[in-house]
Amino acid sequence: MGTPLYNVSVDCLYCESSFESLKVKTSKVVKQNQDSDFCTYYKGENPFFYEVFVCPNCGFSFTKNFSTKLKDEQKQAFKPLASKWYKRHKYSMARCIGPAIEAYKLAFISAQTIEEHDLVLAGLSLRLAWFFRYKNDGAQEYKFLRTAKKYYKQAYENGKLSGYEQPEVYIIYLIGELSARTGKNHDAIRWFSKVTEHKERSLHQSIEKKARERWNEVKEKVKKEEQSDGQSVS
Repeated sequence: MGTPLYNVSVDCLYCESSFESLKVKTSKVVKQNQDSDFCTYYKGENPFFYEVFVCPNCGFSFTKNFSTKLKDEQKQAFKPLASKWYKRHKYSMARCIGPAIEAYKLAFISAQTIEEHDLVLAGLSLRLAWFFRYKNDGAQEYKFLRTAKKYYKQAYENGKLSGYEQPEVYIIYLIGELSARTGKNHDAIRWFSKVTEHKERSLHQSIEKKARERWNEVKEKVKKEEQSDGQSVS
């Protein structure tokens, strides 16, 4: 049947050296199901595991969503980390969940160090939350869901969504969904309402539908919790 993976040539954004990294062939991607925060489960190789490129020469780790060219001050900021890196090629091989988590954490550190866009940090955090969900590690999943929500919210509130591949309603929906998954149900209801009232909702009907469904689910959960609390008091 052949390997589901293939090599791509990548140029490091920091040291500009070329290296090879693996990707999953589109024809070999088999989706099984998806959670309400878009965490997708795959049969066979998971393409999410290969989204981060780790330079074996300097350690700078990045995705296609990073800035295409680093400024001099960004390179200076990363220089101390590059000086501590020793050459390793393990991330250029097939990745199971362990190396995938390591690669994403390296990318998160790189992104933080060069002060990359909030949406980049949010996306990395969300992927890490999904990976820990795969591992049934609730504590780490919760930690990264909160981090993802923080960065998505900062990007939205600072008006820095332009150029992002997903529409604004997608980000608003995600903030609501991550609020619900971290126990902030009233916040979730408010954010889901923003989706259903958004001026461009008709252009993104699938997101609007998901927001209405989740609004009803979370609203019902809050109602039951309030009823339970009332019975406990009486």
